[in-house]
Amino acid sequence: MKSYIRVIICALCLVFCMSFLAGCGGNEAEASATPAPSGSQTAVSTPKTDTYLMDRDENLKNAIKQGEIYRYFEWIINDTEDPFAASTVEDREFFMNRRNAVEQKYGITIQYVAVTSNWVQDFAAAAYAGAPTTDVYNAGGPFTMYTNYNYQGNPGSVLEPLTQYSEYADFNDSEWYDTQSQKVATFSGQLYFAIPNMIGVSGVSLNQVVFFNKEILAVNGFEDNEVYRMYKDGTWTWEKFREIASACTDLDNDIYGITTGENNALMWGLMSSNNAAILSQVENEESGQTYWSFTGDSDNALEAWDFFIQLGKDQSIHLPMQPLEATLFQTGNTAMMSTYVNRAVTLTSANAYPQFGIVPVPKGPQADNYVSSCNWFVPLCVFKGTSNPAGSVQFMSEYCAPRYAKSSKEAMASFDADAMKLVCDEESIEVLRSIPEISITEPYIIYWATPTFNSGTGELTLSSLYGNFNEAFIEGSQTPAVLFESVKEALNEALKDAQIILSTDE
Repeated sequence: MKSYIRVIICALCLVFCMSFLAGCGGNEAEASATPAPSGSQTAVSTPKTDTYLMDRDENLKNAIKQGEIYRYFEWIINDTEDPFAASTVEDREFFMNRRNAVEQKYGITIQYVAVTSNWVQDFAAAAYAGAPTTDVYNAGGPFTMYTNYNYQGNPGSVLEPLTQYSEYADFNDSEWYDTQSQKVATFSGQLYFAIPNMIGVSGVSLNQVVFFNKEILAVNGFEDNEVYRMYKDGTWTWEKFREIASACTDLDNDIYGITTGENNALMWGLMSSNNAAILSQVENEESGQTYWSFTGDSDNALEAWDFFIQLGKDQSIHLPMQPLEATLFQTGNTAMMSTYVNRAVTLTSANAYPQFGIVPVPKGPQADNYVSSCNWFVPLCVFKGTSNPAGSVQFMSEYCAPRYAKSSKEAMASFDADAMKLVCDEESIEVLRSIPEISITEPYIIYWATPTFNSGTGELTLSSLYGNFNEAFIEGSQTPAVLFESVKEALNEALKDAQIILSTDE
C-alpha cells in the first residue's frame, strides 16, 4: 500500500509541476506561434525594477547574524553552482540580484542544495535524525506537505512551527503571502508552511472557472456580453448555467451544453460554488492530531449532486470524462467547460480555436458570492535542527518572497501582460483579476492519495466517488446520499491511513 501511495505521489509531482509550468507560460517557442486572441487589448509591458527585496515591517526583529550560511533547497535546482540555469534570461537576472541583495543586506552566504532522486523523503529523514541537510525547503507543491508535517506518524516532528517566529516574519501579510492557502498548511493551530503569492497568471492557473464558446451561445440567443452582465450583477447562478447548457445542447450535431471535464472538474466546481467541501479538517480528540475527513455528504454537497443529476437528465452533459476536456471545447462540441484557467494555454496554443469567454463557476443556492477552488500552491518550510531557526524563518520570508507585492502596480501589469496572451477579450482579464479574492484552496493531494477501501460491493477510492458513478446517479440506479452513507466510515479510515502513509517510507 505504501509503495502504491508513493507511485501516486511521484506521478502527481510530474503532472502538477508540468501544469504549473504551463500556467506560467513556460514554452516560449510555442507561445510565439500562437494566433493572437482577438479583442481590443492594448499592449502592456512589465515594468522593470531595481528593488529586489520585499518591504519589511520596521517593527519586526532581526534574528539573522552576520557571517551565517543559509542552505536553500528548491526542487528544480540541479546545478548548485549555477542554480538559475533553467530560468529565462529575465528571471535569471532577478534571482541573481535577489540573492546578492539578501547576502549583502545581512552579510551572509546562501548555499544551494542539489535535488536527490527521493528528495521528499531524504530531507525529512535527515531532519528527523537531527541533522537537517537544508535550512529552508521549497516543497514544490502540496503533494509533499504531509510527508514533512507528519513524518513517520509524528506530527510536527521535523518542522519549525512558523507561528512561533512571528516577531521575525509576518506570514499574515496578504500582500506577500497567500493567507487563504495557508489555512490548508495550518495544523492544530500552528502554521508549518509559508505560501508566497504567485505573481502573474500563474497565480490563478489552477483555479476553476467556466469557459464558454461565444459562437455557440450566440447562435442559441446568448450573446457573450449577456453572460458577463449576469456575472457582474450577481445573477450568474446554477439555474442560468442550466438554462444555457440546455439551450445549447444539440445532440443531432454532437454538441453538448457542458462537459464533465478532467476528473469530473464540473463536480468539483459545483461543490465549492454551493458552500460545500469534500474534505474538512477535524481534530482527533484522543491524539490531538488534525486529519482531513470526508464531508461530501453534507446537505450543501448533496444539493450540488442533485444539480449535476438534473444537468444529466437534461442530456446537457457530455458524460465520458475527458482527459483533455479542452479538445472537446476546441472542436466546438461543447458550449461550456468547467475547468482550470490554464486550459487557456491549451486552447490558444492550437492552430485554431473558438472565440471564448471566461467567467467564474456560477453561484449555487447556498452561496452568497462566487467561489473559485484551487488545488495548487508552493509551500515553504524550515526544518528543525538548523543552527539558527529564527534566522532561517526570517531568511525564508525575505529570500522566498514574491517579486512584487500583490497589489503593486508592477504585479498588476505583469498579470495583465500574461493574461492578454491567453484570452480573447478584456472582460475575461477582469474576471481573472478577481480570482485571487474569491479563491479557496482544496487539499487536493488527499483526493488522489486515498488508499482503496471496501465499499461493500468492491474496492473504491475517494476520487472514484466523483467519476465512476455519474451515469448511475443520473439513471437513478444509485444515489449519492445512499452511496456516501454506506462508505463513509471505511472512507474516513482510509483517509486517516493516507495521511499517515504519506509520511512514511517503509
